[in-house]
Amino acid sequence: MNGDPTVETVLPRPVTPLPQPALAVATRKLTDKLVEQFNMSEAGAQAFALAVVDPSNARKAAENPERLSVPGGVIVAIRTDVWSRYVMPDPRNPRIGPARRHPVSDLVGRGGESTRLRPLGEPKAAAGGRPELVQRIQSQEHLAWAAQQAREYIVSNNDWRSSIRHQGVMTEVWLAATTFDHLDDNPSVTIPVTAEGSSRMTCVHDLLGLRSADIPYDRDERRMRAHIRKLNEEIAAAGSPDQVDKDLAVRARCETVPALLLVGFESHGDIAADFGVAVKSLVALRHVDYPKPWGAATENEALADAVIDELQRRDLVTAGKADWLSGVLTPEEAQAAGFSADPTVRTAAIVRLFTDHDPRTHQAVRVAITSQSTRKNTSPKLLFELATSLVLRSVPEEDARLRERIRKYLAEAFSNELAKEDWEATFRDSEELAEAALTEVGAGRPGPATRELAARGAYALVVRRQLQDRGPRDVEPEDRRKPGEVINRMRSAAQGVYQLRQALVDLRNGRPVRLVDDAGQVERNAEGREVVARNADLRNRFRAPGEGPGLVPAPETPAEVLGNALTALGGSIREVEMAVKKVEAVQAEDGTSAIDSLGASKADCDEWQKILFEVFQKLPIWSNRSIQRHGAPAPDEFAVDDLDADDDDLDDDVDGDDPDPDVE
Repeated sequence: MNGDPTVETVLPRPVTPLPQPALAVATRKLTDKLVEQFNMSEAGAQAFALAVVDPSNARKAAENPERLSVPGGVIVAIRTDVWSRYVMPDPRNPRIGPARRHPVSDLVGRGGESTRLRPLGEPKAAAGGRPELVQRIQSQEHLAWAAQQAREYIVSNNDWRSSIRHQGVMTEVWLAATTFDHLDDNPSVTIPVTAEGSSRMTCVHDLLGLRSADIPYDRDERRMRAHIRKLNEEIAAAGSPDQVDKDLAVRARCETVPALLLVGFESHGDIAADFGVAVKSLVALRHVDYPKPWGAATENEALADAVIDELQRRDLVTAGKADWLSGVLTPEEAQAAGFSADPTVRTAAIVRLFTDHDPRTHQAVRVAITSQSTRKNTSPKLLFELATSLVLRSVPEEDARLRERIRKYLAEAFSNELAKEDWEATFRDSEELAEAALTEVGAGRPGPATRELAARGAYALVVRRQLQDRGPRDVEPEDRRKPGEVINRMRSAAQGVYQLRQALVDLRNGRPVRLVDDAGQVERNAEGREVVARNADLRNRFRAPGEGPGLVPAPETPAEVLGNALTALGGSIREVEMAVKKVEAVQAEDGTSAIDSLGASKADCDEWQKILFEVFQKLPIWSNRSIQRHGAPAPDEFAVDDLDADDDDLDDDVDGDDPDPDVE
């Protein structure tokens, strides 16, 4: 691989003369074989036949094809060699998924080359059960642009050229006959495309000096024969393999590659019922570890797209809604199609879709994930990560590292409350939704409306970088709560509902989210300036249960003095809790708990019990007073969240309180 010093010392593969391209008769026979035996279209079969180096050997291999197991069935394949000049690498290489900018971000058509056009959509299975794919493109230029984006990423991140120069391509590429349908009324073209993205095929074309996007439009058999004849004459003129010119040897090694032609799919049932899903499953199996792991972000992008495709395939979402959820539509296009242009509304819709308890939707989500991943449990954590991949597509942020921070915080901003059954994503405006949420809170039953508001508010607060994964490190006690835990606390109180509503309003107006008071009014400081809601402010105002309301540096009102006293009480109770744990941790000589065997003074215990009992009697009274004034939280409001699992600490070097969250 690139950068490995041993690559240059590996003995290069000897160069031998290349076979002459097949005659038209042999190509025709293989075309007919593929049509009759595997139900391929004439165009798909001919594309494969033209690409095959030896059609007669391919016909023999078709009599006993290879069978590749995938979740839900078996892919049928023919092993053969193909001409590199008749094969195209996937212009929608999955590796570049996190770098794509989708129309929903409103960046497409603006800025630099990377956002000049919209990314290609997922290829679909061909009609009639044929083992082929169909890829829709705007134009030939659209294909060339997408292929160039893929090439630049591959050359920078997964460069195989050094290895291929010396050894050629040694393991097969997987090819699917793919038809490019042009939306500008140009005729369709069909070409073998590498199903697994194939960084190797991209590097082969680079070494041959070919532009991959030209291949579907430039297949001249006569010119190909003349090219191979000339190449063989130059090899023969060298006299011996070790005398062949180095550049000539590289070209000779690159002219052919081993391949598996994917020519069929046999389903075990309805788990992966079409060729397109099966090919994705096969690709996912290869890229778990080899040749280079995709990484969590790319994997989640692919799985999220697979979920939307599966839902559409099962007619659980319309084609238009699938485009909206996937980020294919610009905000203007979304509104014209009857959907919302508001990214927070789309966020709630995506989160609800991935956590929907409807058996049909749940089954489709699970099938899409397990058909491409060895994961067996579709936990809320995984579902939120996949949802985040789609949500992130509407974020107009170019900086790659910042996007990954937002990705991490967004996934952590969706608490397990959003995986519960009793809420749905609606198109209600923020005012109507907030009113419904306030009604729930006032009745002591934060429920569906507060959950929808929490999903929308998570987008606003995280994307504006005003709520992150922890509080400032120089504050004691350090607040290590996930953003979702803070938002969950907010949705249970009227002031929190007001704050979430304000987040939606300020995001819509393109300004930083401002703090609000307990009446929902924007707060102002002593100089009369509006107060921006920062990570530390939100965490301090909506503290974890048991910590009290937080300290006010210079309390003036009875409420502020009381708040400070309650915060001190909360800290003392936490200290009691820790002290009890320390007592129980003391071990006797035999390794058992010392307190269990030795006990404590009866007089001390009686006094402690008396004090604690008096406190226990007061706590319900205080709680009832609060309920009478503010309403009651949901009984299970602060259930333990499992989002801490597999925490990768993406940016432990970054302070939890961003001093300037993209605002003035």
